[in-house]
Amino acid sequence: MNKFRTRPTAYVTFILLITAFFSTVFLPVKVSGEPAINVPLYRSPKIDGTVSAGEYPPGELVSAWGKLYAAHDASSLILGITLQSACRKIDLFFNKGGLNSTVLTVSTVRYSVNRSGVLEYYYGQGDKWIESSSSDVSLSVVNGTTSWTIEIAIPLSKLDVSPNTERTLGFAIIVSETAFNYSWPGTVSLKNPSTWGIISSPDNWATRNDICLETTLDRRSVIAGSNVTLVLILTNRGDAAIPDYRIRIKLDNVLIENATGSQLGLKTPLEKTDRIRYEKKIVNVANGTHTIRVNVTGLGVYYDADEGNNARVESFTARYAEIMVSGTPGVTVELEDESQTISDEGNVMFYSTVGRKTISVQKVYSPFQGLRYVFTKWVYDSSTLQTPELVINVDRDLTLTAEYKREYLVNLSFVDGDNAPFNPSFYVCKLTNNTDYNGTLSNLWVVIGDLKITEVNYAGINVLDETRVYGVSEPKEIRIPCKIVGGSVRVIDPFSMPIQGAELTAVFLNNTQAKYVTGPDGTVSINRVAGGKMKLTVTNLGYSTTVEIDFLTEREISITIPMSLNIVLVILGSMSVIAVIIVFKVFWKREKKPASRRKEEEYEFEEI
Repeated sequence: MNKFRTRPTAYVTFILLITAFFSTVFLPVKVSGEPAINVPLYRSPKIDGTVSAGEYPPGELVSAWGKLYAAHDASSLILGITLQSACRKIDLFFNKGGLNSTVLTVSTVRYSVNRSGVLEYYYGQGDKWIESSSSDVSLSVVNGTTSWTIEIAIPLSKLDVSPNTERTLGFAIIVSETAFNYSWPGTVSLKNPSTWGIISSPDNWATRNDICLETTLDRRSVIAGSNVTLVLILTNRGDAAIPDYRIRIKLDNVLIENATGSQLGLKTPLEKTDRIRYEKKIVNVANGTHTIRVNVTGLGVYYDADEGNNARVESFTARYAEIMVSGTPGVTVELEDESQTISDEGNVMFYSTVGRKTISVQKVYSPFQGLRYVFTKWVYDSSTLQTPELVINVDRDLTLTAEYKREYLVNLSFVDGDNAPFNPSFYVCKLTNNTDYNGTLSNLWVVIGDLKITEVNYAGINVLDETRVYGVSEPKEIRIPCKIVGGSVRVIDPFSMPIQGAELTAVFLNNTQAKYVTGPDGTVSINRVAGGKMKLTVTNLGYSTTVEIDFLTEREISITIPMSLNIVLVILGSMSVIAVIIVFKVFWKREKKPASRRKEEEYEFEEI
């Protein structure tokens, strides 16, 4: 403590001894040999010039000139100072730079407040204090009869303090009376920051303390005499570590747990990144509805930012049995009047009283078009039942399984050689479950596997060229190509002229036959017949010819008919008439009078 001489030497010496005594008694804990003030995180005091009970955390600095209370919130350092009435001014010094600095710099600042509530702000420069303006500082001064009080809130940003960061500042106080001054620390020099004390936050200037409790029960309904496990999850939602914590648990207003985290062997301190799990087993519960009340309290902290998340209430009911049903997700299960859907995890849970209960599931469940699940059996206590409805005796927890088979819809279509659909007489296949099917259904429900089409019958003929195998693992459209074709036959004469009215007889693979008559262009169309060997017979004007073709590869055919006897006679008759005309002309020319040689030659040349 510094004292500036204004009285005789003996008096001054006496005052120094008294001041030294007070400084020794009330000096805060030293850090690294320096006087230090620890400013904890606390709820924000009201800046109104009065220091109320509980407004600041305990642990104030007491000196001959008065008391200093200190706290910080998320944004400001708050100081509450009560001064004796003889004190006329107080100066607060902060060093934001190096703590060992021996000269004043812009990082050293000074706040000066008098009884009139006038605030003056300075920054250091060499060995001088330069007055400047200061904003964002909240100040309130109230004068009493025997003392006066200052409350000042300095933004942490003004002190170059970042929240949640370890930061130590140089700090000093000089209180001025009319005759002499007090200081903290006792050897402070106005212009030498290295002689000042320090001020810091044990919470690293954290923004809040907040211990949070979450609770769950492993079961909400049990049979009387069973055990219930209460799970507690402790987290620190604040920014400062919580040294320890106390857990209190009541079951139906009876205290069953009251211990600290360290006594229970849980991790302490509770850091802001920790997630602590604690399980409390409640054994041999009685019949009825029970309430559990849990509370957790942080120890070694001055306040909790949100006490509402420190307590939880859980309840459970005894005497109800758990009935778990496993099966296909999406299937509806009914137990008496309660209906639930099996979850994506493949099960559903019912809670039931004792007695005989009826439980049932859907016979067929189709989540979307082309997929369905068909019930096959219940598996219950190592026994099976093939009906969807089951009567069970509930006297304990039960597990049942409803088994289903998954089927996919396969749509079959048959197409001919021109990719046009047709309906076969029947087809034969081996289903994916290795059973045979013979019929005409175009839609089949099958399980996953290979579907084999072995025969497609059309007009008594197998028009499938080979066995077709199709893998089925989803709804599927299958088009099956078959040996059914169409084509045409053209009948012509040796001069490639079409012959109309010719009769055509076709004999197919199954020994059936069909008759056709050629049109004006000499053709007939043969539509949708089994591809393969075919015998064609053409008859015209008494003349007949037979050919054998492969109608699968030869679908546009021309058949030439040699001339019949009638055609020959017509041709000979026509030639005879022509010959008679030629002979008549020759004799007629010879009976005419001869002309000049030149004209005769020209005539004969023209005749020729």
